[in-house]
Amino acid sequence: MIQFLNPLLLGGLAAVSAPIVIHLLHRRKVKQVDWGAMRFLLELLAQRRRRLFLDEFLLLLIRALLVACVALVMTRPAWFRPSAPGGLARQGGAAVVLLVDDSLSTSAGRAQTAFEAMRKLALSYVRSLARGDEVSLLLMSQLGTPPGDPIFDLEGLKARLGELKPTSAATDIPSLVDAGLAQLKRHVNPAAELVILTDGRNDGWHSDDKVRWDGVRERLRGPKDAMPGGRTRPRVIVLAPEATPPDDNLAVTEVGADRTLVSAGHPASLRVVVRHFGNQGAREVEVKLAVNGEVVGSHRISVPPGGQAVAVFEHTFDTPGSYGLEASLADNADALPADDRRAVSVQVEQSVPVLLVDGGAASGLAGKLGFFAAALDPGSGGKGPFQVTRVSLAQFNPAMLADCRVVVFGDLPVLDPAAVEAVGRFVVGGGGVLVGLGPASDAALINRYWARDGEGFLPCALGQPVAPRVPATPAGLRPGHPIFGAFGAAGDEAWKEARVRSYYKLETREARAGEIETLLTLDNGDPLIVERRRGLGLVVLDATSLGPDWTDLPLQAAYVPLMRGIAGRLGSFVMPPRNLRPGEPILYAAAKDTAASITATDSSGRPLKLTPGSWEGRDAVASEPLTEPGVYTLRDPRLASPIRFAVASAPAESALDPITDREAVDLFGGPAVLFHTPERIAAGLDPARRGSAETWRWLLAAAVGLLFLETLVTRRESAARS
Repeated sequence: MIQFLNPLLLGGLAAVSAPIVIHLLHRRKVKQVDWGAMRFLLELLAQRRRRLFLDEFLLLLIRALLVACVALVMTRPAWFRPSAPGGLARQGGAAVVLLVDDSLSTSAGRAQTAFEAMRKLALSYVRSLARGDEVSLLLMSQLGTPPGDPIFDLEGLKARLGELKPTSAATDIPSLVDAGLAQLKRHVNPAAELVILTDGRNDGWHSDDKVRWDGVRERLRGPKDAMPGGRTRPRVIVLAPEATPPDDNLAVTEVGADRTLVSAGHPASLRVVVRHFGNQGAREVEVKLAVNGEVVGSHRISVPPGGQAVAVFEHTFDTPGSYGLEASLADNADALPADDRRAVSVQVEQSVPVLLVDGGAASGLAGKLGFFAAALDPGSGGKGPFQVTRVSLAQFNPAMLADCRVVVFGDLPVLDPAAVEAVGRFVVGGGGVLVGLGPASDAALINRYWARDGEGFLPCALGQPVAPRVPATPAGLRPGHPIFGAFGAAGDEAWKEARVRSYYKLETREARAGEIETLLTLDNGDPLIVERRRGLGLVVLDATSLGPDWTDLPLQAAYVPLMRGIAGRLGSFVMPPRNLRPGEPILYAAAKDTAASITATDSSGRPLKLTPGSWEGRDAVASEPLTEPGVYTLRDPRLASPIRFAVASAPAESALDPITDREAVDLFGGPAVLFHTPERIAAGLDPARRGSAETWRWLLAAAVGLLFLETLVTRRESAARS
């Protein structure tokens, strides 16, 4: 079978008509002249004319074939034949994109790590390649970096594979395949192969993400007339060690405080979650917690198989500032030691300034935000974690936003356009906003100016107000969300006595997928509290009132921790982020004139290189991508204490459950070929089984031969004419 690798250039065959047109335009015109002395030569002239006609026709044919050969060379025709039985035949020179999963889970293993087994598979595959094959090497840990050109040095590729090591990156097979398909466009060989080198663990395949995998399968199929194994429909090869039962593995999956806001001088409960990925019985382990490198406590806990246990440490931060917490498992021997430590950066505040804009009276428990103010600052002395300022709508001035980190609107009937614009800038710049509704709220004005069809600061538009005959009850909260940290395991039980008499329908379905997060729902399924990120800030919308107008929730015990959790979350964001994933850099907004004196070090004290740049339109300094988990320290001479950043791996990397061959093949839609051993690779990818060849070299040689033949025929015709 013949396939043209550059079919768009088939139009060049139209140039074959050029010699024919030239021949017709330059045909020798015979002028008849009657001359008696020549009548005896007519027969001789007829014979010579027939011979010249044959020569001209032969010359025309040669020139047309010459142009056709040159045009076909441009289209790169290739000859294909079916694969040999028992193996995979490569269709011409191979264009290989080797996708290497060097994530954290590949370092798992006891006698031999998964990455070492993967390296053997990769070397066996490279030995199946032949001279002229081109290879691109893409690493999971380097996704997002500018790609390089393919290489032909197979020995150099083997040396590079020998130098690779596992990193702390998270596995994302769909993203890796997308990067490989994009890299194939830089290749020229006809036989395209996407080779995925992975440890066979299920954590990073994201098989439940049907939207992404539908897109991957669509791109792998290519056009309808694409040749299987070509660059528009590449072959997918998965190299993974043989699947083994999951080994027991303990991992620190979470470190943090029991509430969203940690204040200086007040005891804080610091939680360390340890999970048991395995089924071979409960494990006892010692958990240590360090604050800024100094161990502050140690607990011994028992972790059930397939479950988790929590170690709680009580600690008081004496001064506000940035702190680095790091939890570790002592003397723990398991399959993946790299996940026995986890670090997090915590910002300790003296107090968070909160501005309350009350739609009613602005003092005591009266008004729309009286109960909310009492929940944040019970003694009205401002000595707690929240510094509350309460004003009426008439007293509110947009300039007040400059002195607060959180602003709360309680059932406002209206907000002038200048204030709406100022609130929008406040949120985009990193501020937090809580909006409570009520009987004075005007849905039409709120939708027109606050929501603005998804472009305003409000998370979503308001529907019609609802007053059910039987008051609704909050019944479903989002597990694990920071605002519910104070409720512990008693989540839904905390709301069973609360009643919501009236509320607004929230039009969350009109928002783009993933933009709005529902934090609390009613027993009828309607959302009660939602949040949405706007720029660098966050906005929370309560569908009912924050006071007792529409609900008796302010009279319940759950009200205080809920409102404190919301205000703490809105005021706890630090931008740029300080809790990073492997591969992300430190970003610190700073003035350029002091950038040279700002320094940063890793957890071992080694200095980091910082370069000036920008972040969200502000001057900043940035480090190189951070690859090692741990606490990093940045020092700014303008600040009294250092700023700490933390890098932590994805908890999903600790789950070592394997993916089955059937599951992997189904994700790719069927075309994937899996190899688990070097011997199987050697047998199935024999380099001698080259099932195709490009014919452009033969066509080019034919064009050169026709060129010489055209010269000989032209000389013969000239001699005959003379």
